[in-house]
Amino acid sequence: MGVIPKTLKTLTLELQRLPGIGPKSARRIAYFLFTLPQDRLSFLGESFHNLKKNVTVCTFCHMLADTNPCDICGDATREVKTLCVVADHMDVYAIERTAGYKGMYYVLGGLLSPVKGHGPEEVDTKGLLKRIAQLKKLQRGGEKLEVIFALSPTTEGQTTSLYMREEIRNEFGEDVSLSKVAVGISVGTDIDYVDTYTLQEALKGRGSL
Repeated sequence: MGVIPKTLKTLTLELQRLPGIGPKSARRIAYFLFTLPQDRLSFLGESFHNLKKNVTVCTFCHMLADTNPCDICGDATREVKTLCVVADHMDVYAIERTAGYKGMYYVLGGLLSPVKGHGPEEVDTKGLLKRIAQLKKLQRGGEKLEVIFALSPTTEGQTTSLYMREEIRNEFGEDVSLSKVAVGISVGTDIDYVDTYTLQEALKGRGSL
């Protein structure tokens, strides 16, 4: 006879498929779920069941949302003069938490990574160019649309930024303003603990006092 009941073992194996969940964590979660009341388990099961059914993808920005268009793209108070390009949905959530950005977004859905076999076909170039064209039509008084790249300062992020910038320049020339988020020293960090690359980028992105 097995020490672990078959149902718990099956659940444990399925939980291990989730990112960041190892065998021990999966077992702890499985046993914790067993301790929950049945109505709570039923609610969780219903949430899983409705995940694909009720969540949609915004046609304009590719964000996961309850409606199409999403709340951001459908918000008339958002600024249409800036478009922030991010790798995935979690990046949008992080930026929105700052409450400092009021423009639009575009989710690429991934980054270029030759090492992992992620080539240009893995990045939604056509979708981004289409979104830029849509927003350009909304600019007023000769104002340029600013496309902000908020990609991670990794080799993959830099490669993707360079590739997408070339694609945008080929399509729109100088009619679109391109920028990237600053990379620098975290608040509360001593300079002598900062790596060389971050310090170089911080010096390049320095501002006036």
